[in-house]
Amino acid sequence: MWEQRTAVTVFTLMVCVWGGVAEDCSYASLFKHLNLNNKTDSQVHLRPVRNWTTPTVVRVNMVVYGIIEVNEKAQTFTVQTWRSTEWKNEFLSWDPKRFCGIWVMGVPRGMITSDNGATLYSRHLQLLYDGSVTSMAKGELKAICQMNLYHFPVDVQRCNISFGPFSLFGIAIAQLSDGTFLTNLSETHMATNGEWEMTRIAVYSGFDTYNEIKVPRLSYQITLKRRPMLYIINCILPLFYFLMLDVGTFFISEARGEKLSLKVTLLLSISVLLLILQDILPSTSDQLPLIALYSIIIFSLMALSLMEAMLVSFLIDLDSCPAKPEPAPSCVVTETQMEAPQAEPSEEKPEEEQGEKEAHQDLFLLKLILKEVKSVRQEVPSEVSPGDRKLGFYSRLAVKIDVTFFWVYVIANVLFLVYIFALWTLV
Repeated sequence: MWEQRTAVTVFTLMVCVWGGVAEDCSYASLFKHLNLNNKTDSQVHLRPVRNWTTPTVVRVNMVVYGIIEVNEKAQTFTVQTWRSTEWKNEFLSWDPKRFCGIWVMGVPRGMITSDNGATLYSRHLQLLYDGSVTSMAKGELKAICQMNLYHFPVDVQRCNISFGPFSLFGIAIAQLSDGTFLTNLSETHMATNGEWEMTRIAVYSGFDTYNEIKVPRLSYQITLKRRPMLYIINCILPLFYFLMLDVGTFFISEARGEKLSLKVTLLLSISVLLLILQDILPSTSDQLPLIALYSIIIFSLMALSLMEAMLVSFLIDLDSCPAKPEPAPSCVVTETQMEAPQAEPSEEKPEEEQGEKEAHQDLFLLKLILKEVKSVRQEVPSEVSPGDRKLGFYSRLAVKIDVTFFWVYVIANVLFLVYIFALWTLV
């Protein structure tokens, strides 16, 4: 009987105790249990482990949802990211059964960690019952990226963003999700659609050595692919069209002056495009970009074509010049030819007859002058002997040079274009 009463008493006390605890199901009691209100600044900056030899594993996730800027001259890139960081605080754990099943709650950031900078952090941290803390951050990240612009504008750049503990030891960095998941998530939430396209995110872990001390590092390699259509339309195609127009100038006759003027105009147009290209490409001395090589070779070929046209024009003009200067035709009328038929002297005539006589003399003189000019024109070819003139030698030489240079020029252009476009496709 006494044992039964003892058992009932103990059961009643247990119910009262559990009932009393269950009545306070607020976060305030959990805060009080975790002693979060009394955290000092020194405690916030310490590693949250009970044994200092236990490493603190920090797991990081990064999702890229915007490509803000890629600066080729400064060799930097800026992206908009969402970042989540997770670690375990051994001093902030509880039993959910003792607190009405509370297994997660939000904690003001300043009670657990201290963050400075321009990054926009969430005001609260997510705290799990086992002590796991999750921090969310959103903001721009700007990093240095060594870019290879050899295949510009069809280039692919791989830039790294690294995370690591540079002030505390005993911290290990690990990835929270794999690269495939982050790539798919970034493509789904991508908010920008500009010159660059993100194709892949890869995650690599390693170590950096500082003063013979190995510090863990977690790197996110972001692969960026340029959309080249704008540069193809504004730079590559105009240069190609200018080159084709220069080939077409070979079908213009040398006797006309438009050939040289058209070649000079095309050369000046390429010079303007080269000035525009200078503002786009960075001043890198390691390797000349293919588009710069493409522009320089086209400019050199067209300059060589202009010099060939000048040489051909000079040879044709040289062949058309006589060896001896031709004497100027003389239109001297002899005195006997100038003599007009004299009329017999007579008495004074009326004024009308006198006017007819003067008109007849003028007509006679004009006929004599025309006859003399015709005779001079007929005598000029006979005055210049065949030996005094180069009969088509320089003209024939100019034609041979022009035809030979045309085929060499066309073959060189085709080989050059095939070589350049093959290098551009091998990216």
